[in-house]
Amino acid sequence: MPHRSLLDTESNQPDDDSPTSRAEAKAMQELITAVEVIKSNYATKEDLAIIKTNYATKEELAILGGKIDVLASNLQAFQAHAVGTFATKTELSDAVYQLTWHMASFAVVTISTMAAFVRYL
Repeated sequence: MPHRSLLDTESNQPDDDSPTSRAEAKAMQELITAVEVIKSNYATKEDLAIIKTNYATKEELAILGGKIDVLASNLQAFQAHAVGTFATKTELSDAVYQLTWHMASFAVVTISTMAAFVRYL
């Protein structure tokens, strides 16, 4: 055991720059921050008074409920209208395929009619 004087009260204390003291200081700071966060999540009487004065009355809630119902019915009407206006890729490709064959058959019928008309005239 090293010799120390009676006035030396800090020889067993860790150095301020040691890694353990830095880790302990960091842990203590995190603990202090956690406690402050927990305290900030509690509502004070003033906060509760502000919240209580900002509540809507039953009449205001009824008006808002009516507006929400109107918006919901408008949305349903729009969705019902929009269902028939959109098509998937397969529906579109089937429609293009059918139109292509309709146009081709119309062209063949038109050309054969013109050929027959020219031949028999």
